[in-house]
Amino acid sequence: MSAPIEEIQAASLVGAESAGARHTAPAPTTKKSPSSHNSAESADEKFAGTKASGPADAAAAPQPSGSTGLSGWFHWHEPGTSPEEKRLIFKLDWFLLSYSCLCYFVKWLDSNNVTNAYASGMQEELGFGPGNELSWMNTYFNIGQLIGAPFANLVITIIRPRYWLPFCLTCWSIFVLFLYKCNSASEFYALRFCIGLFESAAWPGIEYTLGSWYRKANSPDMFSGYLQSALYSGMEGRGGMSAWRWLFIFDFILAIPVAVYGIFCHPDTPHNTSAWYFNEWERQRARERIEEEGRKPVGKLDLSVFKRIFTSWQVYVFPLGYALWSLTVGSYVMQYFTLYLKSTHWFTIPQINSIPTSLGAVNFFTMLITGFVADKIGRRGPVCLAVGLILIFCYSVLAAWEVPHGLRMFVFIAIGTYGCFTPLLAGWCNECCGGDQQKRAFILGLMTSVGGAVVIPFQQLQFPSSQAPHFKATHGWGSALAFVVALTLWTGFGIPLIQKRQAKKAQSHENQSEGDVGV
Repeated sequence: MSAPIEEIQAASLVGAESAGARHTAPAPTTKKSPSSHNSAESADEKFAGTKASGPADAAAAPQPSGSTGLSGWFHWHEPGTSPEEKRLIFKLDWFLLSYSCLCYFVKWLDSNNVTNAYASGMQEELGFGPGNELSWMNTYFNIGQLIGAPFANLVITIIRPRYWLPFCLTCWSIFVLFLYKCNSASEFYALRFCIGLFESAAWPGIEYTLGSWYRKANSPDMFSGYLQSALYSGMEGRGGMSAWRWLFIFDFILAIPVAVYGIFCHPDTPHNTSAWYFNEWERQRARERIEEEGRKPVGKLDLSVFKRIFTSWQVYVFPLGYALWSLTVGSYVMQYFTLYLKSTHWFTIPQINSIPTSLGAVNFFTMLITGFVADKIGRRGPVCLAVGLILIFCYSVLAAWEVPHGLRMFVFIAIGTYGCFTPLLAGWCNECCGGDQQKRAFILGLMTSVGGAVVIPFQQLQFPSSQAPHFKATHGWGSALAFVVALTLWTGFGIPLIQKRQAKKAQSHENQSEGDVGV
């Protein structure tokens, strides 16, 4: 097996399974494909059984013995991979992953810019604070994501990703640019809604395309803080504008080249790619690789899609996991950490913007490590359990609150480990949905929508920005701790048990079908 590094994210993230991980390439003249399946149900059964799931997820599947020693842990390609397939993998890594990382970079830059602007003079200049304006900006953003995500990811099964994803990126970046002109809370709310609506296509869309080839991603949370720190030091007052307004302009400038790059270099999916950098054998081999894992595209976008989706176990299991993750408010911790630093009055504005970026570094390395370990042991449950225990400790300290400043700083930074749950859950979902591309796309989008739907009231009631950073009156950290415990139990034990049961059920059904044929 190759050494994947499960997604960033997400926002953000570097997750990765090298595209050559599962199978050794045949010589270029070999063109052997597995037999096709005629329904989405057969794809699910194939996954649920041990034939198609691959070592990362099939609970009932025998685990590969692997190589011994260091070479068994550290290699990029599976031993025996042909030079031709290595060249294919290199092209995927170079073009698809580079665009995915850049798109995530812009997405998370635009997610954090409001917080950095708020801490860099926007609050004082516009008189924000008592009205929980920052919380409402988050809420309207989440409403946009809630509405847009499932449909945006169904669209990607019809419109080529290299057109759809850059289009959405361009649209939300234009709305980000307009933020620099805002002078009232209502203007921010309207634009944040529009940003969320179009940005809802980013995370599930990228996960969908990565899952069509392999898994990988990256995390740029740190950059927004550094950018705002630099702008505050060098752009304050330039053009008659505050530095926080310049942040939105620079975010837009950074986004446009990424959109153009995506149009020309995104490879779409293996079964419809027309990428200029693939030759015919590479296109064929890319399709074979997916089919060898039991993920040949099945089903189509018609009325049957609703039955295929809502009678599946995946549509309930993974959105629930993502909802629990959202209710830990892990994605807002950098924002709360920023507000905490500001509340102490001990730090300069550049420091307030820069120190929380350490969460991004923790996030990055956690996703590298957890993705690698999950791939090597062939299971995600134990990894989720281990990270969950770390988060339980961190949230317990914040719930207690009356602890030394140094310990509070430490746990704020350590909560950066939260980010690994999104790539782990996304990769889990990608594999469990097999070749049903509409179901896989819809569930990834639904995960984003459900996460946004549950966090909207929770964030307003338990984490209003006027109560930051300790949220004592609303018992914010204690409430989040309860959901961290639930997330840990669900991902550490719940999902693996359900998956194992579904695998046995599918295997039993397959054996029964074979018996009927024999009779």
